Order: sequence, then C-alpha cells, then structure tokens
Amino acid sequence: MRRATKTPTENSQSEAKMLNEELRKLRTSSPWTGVLLFYLGAASAAVMLIAGVLIARWL
Repeated sequence: MRRATKTPTENSQSEAKMLNEELRKLRTSSPWTGVLLFYLGAASAAVMLIAGVLIARWL
C-alpha cells in the first residue's frame, strides 16, 4: 500500500506550528533557568577540581 504523503504546503504549515509552539515555550520559561544551571555546573566542576587536587596532594 502506498502511504499518503503531505503536500509541501501542509508540511511547511506543520513545521511552522511546531516552531511556534517551541517559541511559545521558550517565551514562557525563565531566562534565569539557563544561568542557574550554568552556575551549578561550574560550581560542581570547581568542587570536583579542588577535591581532585587535594586527593592528589594527599597521596
């Protein structure tokens, strides 16, 4: 059986709807979420680096 394919217009309309939904989600999310995650990652990396240096000096 042959599957029905979307026309290019229907395809672009569905892509536009998906893009619109993603942009709406980005607008509703707080910009501080990314900053907070970045600083949490940087802080955990710094703690692990310091712990590694202290362990290496202790050995």
